[in-house]
Amino acid sequence: MSIYKITNRTNLVGKRDFKFNSELDITVVDNMVKKTMKIKPGDSVFLTVTSLPLSVHRLRVKGLVTVVEVSPADLPKKAPVPNTSNKKVVVPKPTTIEKKTVSAKKKSAGRPKVADTEKDSAK
Repeated sequence: MSIYKITNRTNLVGKRDFKFNSELDITVVDNMVKKTMKIKPGDSVFLTVTSLPLSVHRLRVKGLVTVVEVSPADLPKKAPVPNTSNKKVVVPKPTTIEKKTVSAKKKSAGRPKVADTEKDSAK
């Protein structure tokens, strides 16, 4: 089994390129189960398989990913370290909006109605 570091390079391709800043899907068959991994632009994924999947070869030929074989001794050095700081997470309190009640009042029209006789005389 080999360990491969697969890095998404779509953030480095041309701005007008079709796959600029796009997530890439890699399909891997592991123990008769098909797994799909998504890689965001600029991110790396470590994959332990016997040989590279065909989807990775296609992306590598197009220049969208870089593939580097990593030895097990170098893996702790290259693997990203999770953030273990003890920061308090501040959760905002839910706010309630006061509902206003609107009473339905019948409004009168601003202009008084014109009588039919006045309309006929205007013609």
